[in-house]
Amino acid sequence: MHTDTDQLAANKAVVQKLVDAWNVRDVAEMMRYWAPDMVHHGRDGAMPAGQVSSEMQRFIAAFPDIRIDVEEMVAERDLVSTRLTVSATHSGPYLNIPPTGRAVQCALMGQLRIVDGKVVEHWGVADTVHLLEQLGLIDSGLLAATA
Repeated sequence: MHTDTDQLAANKAVVQKLVDAWNVRDVAEMMRYWAPDMVHHGRDGAMPAGQVSSEMQRFIAAFPDIRIDVEEMVAERDLVSTRLTVSATHSGPYLNIPPTGRAVQCALMGQLRIVDGKVVEHWGVADTVHLLEQLGLIDSGLLAATA
């Protein structure tokens, strides 16, 4: 008998497999868990799956030792929410920023809608300001009041 609890666990397992694929930098494996018509909802509007794949590849090229740690994962209905810590070294160009060689950490919050074992929608918010500070592009004094 299939229960709601089983479905919630299955949805969380999909998200964990995505994180595991990120941690070995396997974009093809990540894409196995995205529905072909999935949409990422970001700051700049909706992004289709093909563009998501390109963005993931570009990020991995800039931060080839990326590591994502799951701090919290909660599932309800068809949604899985995550609180993640991303750690990496800036070894390649990123946002027109030449490699700095700096180690960075960034908080990332995400929500994924899962249907039939595939991500159909994703919303994500990253602490990009803190990332830019760690890359030396923003004076840390500017952020003191927001900590």
